[in-house]
Amino acid sequence: MLFIKRLLSSAIIVGCLISPALSPVYGLDYEAKPVHSVIAAPFKAVGAVSGAVVCGLFSAPLDDGFHAGKKATTHIAGAFGDENGRTEQLAAAPVGYPAGFVVGGVRGIGRGIIHGAKKGWEKPFSRWSFVTTEEK
Repeated sequence: MLFIKRLLSSAIIVGCLISPALSPVYGLDYEAKPVHSVIAAPFKAVGAVSGAVVCGLFSAPLDDGFHAGKKATTHIAGAFGDENGRTEQLAAAPVGYPAGFVVGGVRGIGRGIIHGAKKGWEKPFSRWSFVTTEEK
């Protein structure tokens, strides 16, 4: 009889201690958060991180560096006289292209990390999470 009283009192104490601990679980609204979103969240997180790393370290710096190099060369060639002239472009290229490539590459790191993380979360492991060209 003493064993049953101890068991019953222990069950009552445990029940009183567990119910406040479980109240946040009961408060979750499962209809507001579909099961698919909960299951897909780890895959989306890995896709976002991988997209941010690849896009931030490789794709965006190369893309932005190339375009900034072309833009800097054209700008310097315009200062020489004709921005579309072949001679002016050749004279501006040794200075303008490397400087523009470095500045554009540094700027592309931040833009690539943000772009890769956003697209990697929306569409994990798609090609749009690894390249910086806009989706059409």
